[in-house]
Amino acid sequence: MAEIKARSRVEELEESFERRARANGRTFEQEVEWLLERKQPFTPEEGVAVSRYFHSRCSGIQPSLTLDEIREGLM
Repeated sequence: MAEIKARSRVEELEESFERRARANGRTFEQEVEWLLERKQPFTPEEGVAVSRYFHSRCSGIQPSLTLDEIREGLM
């Protein structure tokens, strides 16, 4: 039962972000970037909403880096 409430609160917050973005003349993504640039901590609900947004942008599990890619990144 608690999970259902949490989901609906997150959905409400996502809608709130969307409304705030439209009111400020920005896209949802631009609004999230603006909020991140402010460097203020998110509330737990905001953190979940932002996380769900970024997860929705990826299709499935992303492949791991190869050892060569890891080595290249360390140099």
